[in-house]
Formats: sequence, C-alpha cells, structure tokens
Amino acid sequence: MKTTAFIFISSISMALAQDKGQTLYQEGKFDEARTYYERILRNREKDDAARFGLGTSAYQQKDFETAARVLNNVMRTKDKSLQSKALYNIGTLFNEQQKMEESLAFFRKAIESDPLNEDAKVNYELLKRHLQQQQQDQQQNSNQNQDSKDQQNSQETKNQQQENQDNHQQDKDNQDQNQSGSDEEKDRQKQEQKEDQAQQGDEKNKDQKQKITEQTQEEGNDPKTDKQLQAEAILNALKDQEKINQKRQIAKAKSRKLEKDW
Repeated sequence: MKTTAFIFISSISMALAQDKGQTLYQEGKFDEARTYYERILRNREKDDAARFGLGTSAYQQKDFETAARVLNNVMRTKDKSLQSKALYNIGTLFNEQQKMEESLAFFRKAIESDPLNEDAKVNYELLKRHLQQQQQDQQQNSNQNQDSKDQQNSQETKNQQQENQDNHQQDKDNQDQNQSGSDEEKDRQKQEQKEDQAQQGDEKNKDQKQKITEQTQEEGNDPKTDKQLQAEAILNALKDQEKINQKRQIAKAKSRKLEKDW
C-alpha cells in the first residue's frame, strides 16, 4: 500500500542563472528543465544546485535510475538544506518502489541534516504510522489465523472424541446384540431339549402300550382299551406293593422270634 500525502519536491532556492530551469520545472516542462540543467552541468560539473534540479527533473520523467544516481551525488554537498532535500527525495524514490523501511530511514536522515525540513518531518510521521499500522494488522491477522487454527484443532479433537465415543457405543451395542443372540440360542436349545424329552416320553409310553397290546394279542384276547390298560397297570402295581408288604411282615416276624429265643 502506497503512503499518501508525500511531497516530492520541496521549495528550492537557485542562483539567478538557474531561474529558467526552475520555471520550466514548475510549468511541468520536465524535458526542457532537464535539458537546461544538463547544459549547465556541462559547464559547471560541481554545481550541486543544478545537479539537484537534474535529479528532480529525471524523477518526473520516470527515469528513476538517473534520479537516484544524481541525487546520491548531491547528498555529499556541504549545503545542509540542499543535502536534506536530496535525502528526502531519495526517500520518496524508495517509497515509490514499496521499500518502506529504506524510505523511512532517508526521511529520518533528511530531518537530521536539516531539522527545518517540514516536508521530511510530515512524511516521516505519516510513513512511520503507516508501518506501525501495517505491523499491527499483520499481528492481528497472525493472531486470527492462530485462533482459527486453534479452533480448527479443537474442533478436530472434539470430532475425534465423538467418533471414538460412537465407535465405543457401537461396539457395546454389538456386544449386547451378540449376547442377546446367544441367550436366545440357549433358550431355543433348552426348549428343543424339553421337546425332545417330551417326545421321548411319549414314544416310551407308546412302546409300553404297544407291548401290552402285542402281549394281549399273543394270548388270544381282544386288544384292550387305554382305560383297561391303565386299570391293569394299577392292579399290577397294587400286587407288587402287596408282595412288598408281605415280605416286610415276614421279616418282622423273624425278628421277633429271634428276640424270644434270645
């Protein structure tokens, strides 16, 4: 960003013989002014005022290389006022090239050479404030970029944590689902075992009934009904129980006899 309000040419005092060059310059006839100063310097090579006029005219012609070279020579003059003006204009040349730090340094030298150079003072303060503001803006942008980066990192960390939580929850859900499936499988197996046992019981009962039926048929009798078979089974059970009771009574009787004999 180019600093504004720079005053390139300060008011200058020249010898009467050079008034024509100054007039041409002020009228904007920079080509004629340059030709005029070049002619003077061919006759008086050490004329610092003419050299200064040549440098400023070359600058207006956008011949910055010639302007810088000539004005650098003027800086060695013993005329502090003219030296200050040359330093000031070199500072302006650097500003045109966006070399702000170099420009500020030459403005400062111009003030040191001639503390009364108001143009140098004004532009020095303007450029210094501009550079300070630029540094503040850069620092602010840097801080904003850092804050943005920190926020981005923080958000990425939160996203990662949320993703880890989601994965953990998904794993837990899968485990619960697997456990539920395992429990259902166990229940199904138990139910199948019960059904198998019931089926085996039914088949055993059928076998027993079938045997009784076959036995009855072998004996030449008519097949018995279920009620008859049940009644026969109960009767057989009573007979078995009666035999058991008889055996117990016999055992008791023997026990009493042994006691008497004793």
